[in-house]
Amino acid sequence: MRERVSAESGLRGAAERFGPHPSVIASGRAMARFSAVCYLTGGLVGFLTAWLVPAWEERAAALIVSAIALISGVLLAGYGARLSIRAFYLLVFATIGVLAVQLSTQRGHAEATAAALLLPLLSMFVHAFFDRRATLLADAGILGLIAVAEFAWQALPVAIAATLVCVNTVVAAVTGWLVRAAAEAETDLLTGLPNRRGLVRALRTALADCDGEPLTLALLDVEQLVDTAAARRGPAAADELLYTLVRAWVAEAGPTTLIARYGDASFAVLVRGGVSATTALLARLRAAASTAGGFPAGTAGHRPGDSLTLLTGHAESALLEARRVGGNRTVHYEDTAGVTSQLTAALTAGEFAVVYQPIVDAEYGRLTGAEALARWIRPGFGSVPPSEFIPDAERSGFIRVLDRWVLRTACRTAASWPSDVPSKVTVNVSGQELDQPDYYEQVVTALEDAGLPADRLVLEVTESTLDAESAAALEVLRRLRGLGVRIAIDDFGTGYSSLSRLHRLPADILKIDRSFVAELRPTDQEAPVIAAITALARTLGLRTVAEGVEEPYQAALLRRYGCDEIQGWLCGRPGDGDLVGAALAGPHVVAQVLAGNR
Repeated sequence: MRERVSAESGLRGAAERFGPHPSVIASGRAMARFSAVCYLTGGLVGFLTAWLVPAWEERAAALIVSAIALISGVLLAGYGARLSIRAFYLLVFATIGVLAVQLSTQRGHAEATAAALLLPLLSMFVHAFFDRRATLLADAGILGLIAVAEFAWQALPVAIAATLVCVNTVVAAVTGWLVRAAAEAETDLLTGLPNRRGLVRALRTALADCDGEPLTLALLDVEQLVDTAAARRGPAAADELLYTLVRAWVAEAGPTTLIARYGDASFAVLVRGGVSATTALLARLRAAASTAGGFPAGTAGHRPGDSLTLLTGHAESALLEARRVGGNRTVHYEDTAGVTSQLTAALTAGEFAVVYQPIVDAEYGRLTGAEALARWIRPGFGSVPPSEFIPDAERSGFIRVLDRWVLRTACRTAASWPSDVPSKVTVNVSGQELDQPDYYEQVVTALEDAGLPADRLVLEVTESTLDAESAAALEVLRRLRGLGVRIAIDDFGTGYSSLSRLHRLPADILKIDRSFVAELRPTDQEAPVIAAITALARTLGLRTVAEGVEEPYQAALLRRYGCDEIQGWLCGRPGDGDLVGAALAGPHVVAQVLAGNR
């Protein structure tokens, strides 16, 4: 037990050296909803007080203030997510001012007590969302108001004032502790190491503070060791193996090296040094784990200008190659062809664009949305096929940067489409991207910045690349669906164990792979595979979208078997988002509006 505490202390110390814990500030959406509830509650309290207190001289004024509070609550619920954090700060202190006026004008009346009882709600909001400095300032304002109301204005009974001080203190302490405890849940319970969320925090701080000092990220895969231990002696033995490895590694690595649990059977090591120092450390870690066996590892060095996403992507690419080679092998990521630099420069120079392929209602032929697709127009070379640059982006780790840029761009474009016409924009996302700790926040931010309702975004996940066993990925999907974002499973039927996996994948839409559509012939009267997929989708309550539809007879067969939507050159080739917006706004079917885009 003493050894475990010592190991955890060393890990915690290493994590703290890489950077302090950040302030807890929630998203605009959460703050807007919470403040809307507070304002609506305050408005209802005001109305009830005004109507229940007989012969109240200030009833008209109270009703006006209550009406303003109710209207403010409704506006915050609808539009508050667009406000800045600074606006919520101003809102809190303005509310303190309004309550101060109420207490001052209603001295000694029950109405003053009713106004003062709203202060705990304000305290709860402040401690849930504000950083420490703003929290202290707001606490001072709230407690100062109670003191002034009691000693200067005699607006409250002594017992009420004392109770309010105690209640506000307890509410502040409990709310602040709960929120910060949730935000700081960054430790793996089994090993005591930082988990992936903790690693992301440490990496951000380390990259910001390195000042030219070499930093190298190594990823270690011990899956084979864990599987062997579990097969021989059961799951408990696998956990014991991981714990034993961690104790040995922490002792060997020392306090300046951060070790984190990256996945179920993988670890990350952040080394303050270059390739040689990392290679030497990995040799010592392998020696410490020699009784259990060897493991593959991938490393990537940070270069000036590299983002966190690129660094982790490079390390994952190196680890993937080490796994492919097999054995006790270390692969160092080397971008010898300058692929990452080339793609990054192209994105910065505006050479990438997002085009939109129409998605059409199969029965009525009306446009229902579009799929966002990345295109690279390289000066002097023309259009670079996605089949060429996408694999390079995936191998180099640039794909995450590109995916997030496409997401933000597509959300902004879709937000410009007519809001009174149902529509959606579909954006591709890899299974590896879903496994990133901040992907949920990335999607929420993209929606909020664009002002796009969540139910107008569809995230398309390729079934063959989504790890249905990844708890993190599945949890992200469930959280996003909770917001209203829809999930589509792409290329359905071409992956492995599709039917056995489907019930575990949170999904709303099945996309029928183009290979099934291409097999349809003009003389076909039956399409058993299409029939089976659409029947399965109906049973599961899912919509179906067929890809690669190029001929009218294909659309006719798909429509016969109940396919909901189609996309392909029959409906229009990928084009500018404004054309999609015009088609949505017009009264014509998509084939008439987009005829020039085919």
